[in-house]
Amino acid sequence: MNGNLLKLMMMGLMLLDHLVPLLPPQFRVPIHMVTRCVAVFFAFMAVEGVHYTKNRKNYLLRLYGWATIMFIGNTLLNTLIIKDPMYFSYNNIFLTLAVGVTILLLIDFSKNVKKPFFKISTIILAIILILAVLLGLIPTEGGFVVIPFMLLSYFFRDNAKKRDISYLIFAIFLLIMPILGLSNYSFEAIKLQLEGNPEFLFITVLPFIHLYNGKRGSANPFFKYLFYVFYPAHLWIITLLNFYLHQG
Repeated sequence: MNGNLLKLMMMGLMLLDHLVPLLPPQFRVPIHMVTRCVAVFFAFMAVEGVHYTKNRKNYLLRLYGWATIMFIGNTLLNTLIIKDPMYFSYNNIFLTLAVGVTILLLIDFSKNVKKPFFKISTIILAIILILAVLLGLIPTEGGFVVIPFMLLSYFFRDNAKKRDISYLIFAIFLLIMPILGLSNYSFEAIKLQLEGNPEFLFITVLPFIHLYNGKRGSANPFFKYLFYVFYPAHLWIITLLNFYLHQG
């Protein structure tokens, strides 16, 4: 399947995940768990974008540009209309992808530049950005999972077997971490902890990655910008609906 078709499928799952506040509570956990593949799939496609794009500078600027639009839109929505923190819109996957692509471009530059000063400087800067994301110093949506996933996808891009094994190891790490600090290891305690921390289920993205045939699909600008427009638009609409439906 081409990239455009898979993106449409993921946008459907994304919409389902973000509709959770409008659905009965019993749907929240299963839907949230089923849709953990969405963010990492778009991260995977961003890594592909780094490889295939004819103009990396424009690609990066586009991501940061839409991250800025998302931030401004969220801020205006939250301060002028919503005003209740319970219903605020915070999502901004564009920033996560932009930071991830920045890190990949720094690594790529360090691999190709010959002067030691520039090579070492860019590696250090990439490491600083990675640590800033993992420590929460840069407010990236899902960055703790998405950025390492992008690194694995980048380094093992030419070896699907090693890539998949690295994903599996990362998923096991994310599975184990939440249950290490439990006071008891009863089935119910582990179940509740994993329901609240389902990030390990990013591994469900693997079938979709293997369905990807390496082709973008239609070059029509509609498909190029569909995700950029759909992402903020559907989030802002759902935020407004959730807010007004719970008033009075």
